Amino acid sequence: MNNDARYTSYQNMVTQVNTGLVQMQKAAARMNLEETAKQLEASREKLERRKFAVGILGEFRRGKSTVINSLLEKEIMPSDILPTSATMNRVTYDLTPHVVLQMRDGSEMEIGIDQLPDYVTKLDKEKEARAAKVEEAVVYYPCKFCQNGVDIVDTPGLNDDERMSRVTEEIIPKLDVVILVMVPESPFSMSEADFVLNKLMTSDLGRLLFLVNKIDTIRPASRRQDVVDNIKNRIQEKVLESIERNYGAGSDEYEDAKRKLGNIKVFPFSALDALEGKMDGDLKLIEKSGTLAFEQELTRMLTEERGALELQIPLSVMGRGAQEILKAIETRKNALQMSSQEFEQQQKEALEQIETIRAQKTEEKKRLRNNAIAARDQLTGQVADFYPTLRERLLDTLDNTYIDTGTLGTKGGQDAAVAELQKAVSTEMEASMSAFSEKIEMQLRDIAGKEAARLGSFAQEVSSRLDSLRSGIGTGASWKTGDSLSIAAEYALAMTVGGFGLGGIIEGYKEAGFKGAALGGAAGLAAQLATAAALMAISLPALPLSLIALAAGPVASKFLVKKVFKRDVGEKKLAEIRAAMKKNLDDMIADMEARGELEQWVRQRVSGVFESLTAALEEECEVMLKDTQGTIDAIKEDLLQNEMQRQKLQEDYEENQRTVKQILEKLEPVSAKVGKVLKGGRMEEGEAYA
Repeated sequence: MNNDARYTSYQNMVTQVNTGLVQMQKAAARMNLEETAKQLEASREKLERRKFAVGILGEFRRGKSTVINSLLEKEIMPSDILPTSATMNRVTYDLTPHVVLQMRDGSEMEIGIDQLPDYVTKLDKEKEARAAKVEEAVVYYPCKFCQNGVDIVDTPGLNDDERMSRVTEEIIPKLDVVILVMVPESPFSMSEADFVLNKLMTSDLGRLLFLVNKIDTIRPASRRQDVVDNIKNRIQEKVLESIERNYGAGSDEYEDAKRKLGNIKVFPFSALDALEGKMDGDLKLIEKSGTLAFEQELTRMLTEERGALELQIPLSVMGRGAQEILKAIETRKNALQMSSQEFEQQQKEALEQIETIRAQKTEEKKRLRNNAIAARDQLTGQVADFYPTLRERLLDTLDNTYIDTGTLGTKGGQDAAVAELQKAVSTEMEASMSAFSEKIEMQLRDIAGKEAARLGSFAQEVSSRLDSLRSGIGTGASWKTGDSLSIAAEYALAMTVGGFGLGGIIEGYKEAGFKGAALGGAAGLAAQLATAAALMAISLPALPLSLIALAAGPVASKFLVKKVFKRDVGEKKLAEIRAAMKKNLDDMIADMEARGELEQWVRQRVSGVFESLTAALEEECEVMLKDTQGTIDAIKEDLLQNEMQRQKLQEDYEENQRTVKQILEKLEPVSAKVGKVLKGGRMEEGEAYA
């Protein structure tokens, strides 16, 4: 199946799910299930707005702009032998080519495509000054690649520390796939290794695609695969060295990284050949460029891996909604056999039970607050242990960074030595802070997973109690296996893509990479839940994994420079330079402890996660409680009808029941295929989604 067919198949599947959401929302509205209808509508709106985002990262002069132009099949993004990109650039689809500049002062400015180089490059002082005022350039163009619902994000070079800080914190968490552009002559450079090791979490490795550009410069051609294999080995070795250093060989983190590294994707590529081949219609040059294999994998990652994740929640929301509709139908059908007087007593008892459940929900929220305090204390307690570890690592780096003492006879040589030591210490600082933040994040996610499983069990208990409440209304007949409710509910359960619960979602976040929504497994206390659609929407927001922005930036620069550059070192030996810097390092660590920024960051992370859990619990329970109360109110109106009108209501309910079942039956194959991908499977050739 070619790339266009894959995108078409995926978009067809999105259309099917969207249609199902619209139909299910109408079915919920007909049963007066306002909260369920709102959930379905919100899920539909989110799905309609959904776009894939592909980020292009790399150092200056790696050919990033040419890679983008090869995807667009036209020279749209400016490129040059000098560093060009000075802004964030996003390419999105539109029939009319134009550019909208999002200025740093909050204003917007529209320009023509041909004017783009004047506002986003730094090819001369005038252009660089103009680009400094631009926050992001959004390029609208009728390109075939973006027509498939894909935005391409062009970023500043990895060497641009100031701009890359924002990319790491704000942009990367929103990307579906990151393409790291490299070149053969500098495989896995320092800044590339820093990005992979310190700017990402281990779980992000599966969302990285490494592109070895300018592969055509390697002669003879028979050596090219060896170059690619060597780069792949370097990446694997560097990452595993970092994981072993921070967690130890044989640790869960080490084994997890080792497993993911076995599947990293490294492609030989010539962006220039791909661009020229596409513009000239030269099929041989296109094939020679390596773009076919690269684009095929990129398409598969978007339409299968990321596509399945994006569809998991709307499918689950639909399955959850279907069950609520079917339960409401059965309840109202049973109640039609009652008199108004009989119903009044049952209504009173039902409303009392609803209020009892609400009181229990309040107790659960209090328990969450207490558990949040315990988690905060547990994680902030580790910060105190981290400071001496950080100090030890920084001092060790200072002692073991090689400096040629023969260069220390001049002021320039001494300054160069200090600069080299500062660079080594800053690199270690960033690596240590990144490892610490990832460790905290992993523990927090484990804590959140356990809390989610507990809350999922509570939500399941609430659902079961409301089922008993509703089944007791009317004739008192229970919902037996084999009746219309149970048969249709089987389809509804299938639509939850394996019955993922809150615990599975949080735990599965480790596998999901940059984006918030996660898969999970069929394991865990909450995995059997079909009632956790709202809870499943929770995601742990990505954060700046390198806390260097909090500590090393404003603190290290102040203390590492102080006294060393401001004193005349003269002919003093390397030992004296190191001694002065060690003193400054001690001051820096003490200042970090006094400022308490790490502790504050941990508290904010814990607070944010538990607030999300609390909000999810509130929403999940209130959807069930309010819709149950709405059903009871609707029954009161039903019982005011005469015999003929009641018969018509009975027929309407049965028709709505058939409609729900038909919606689920139509989408069951899509749900099965999405579930297959989420459980680690791949679509067979020609299978896709539809």
